[in-house]
Amino acid sequence: MSKKTTNLLGIVIAIVAGTYFNLMLCNTCVTETVDNPSVENTEDVANNRMLAQKKNELQNLDKNN
Repeated sequence: MSKKTTNLLGIVIAIVAGTYFNLMLCNTCVTETVDNPSVENTEDVANNRMLAQKKNELQNLDKNN
């Protein structure tokens, strides 16, 4: 094999191995964590929703004018 082919094969193997380990190892960590919503998170969601609604109202007013 030429040097170019060897380098390309190495790159492909590295990408496949990295993807495999990412899927096998990182996803197990994410699925094992327990997400308990807290009062702070609920309040943040409510505040963000209100801000988004106000922003949409302002954009609608700008479009109408």
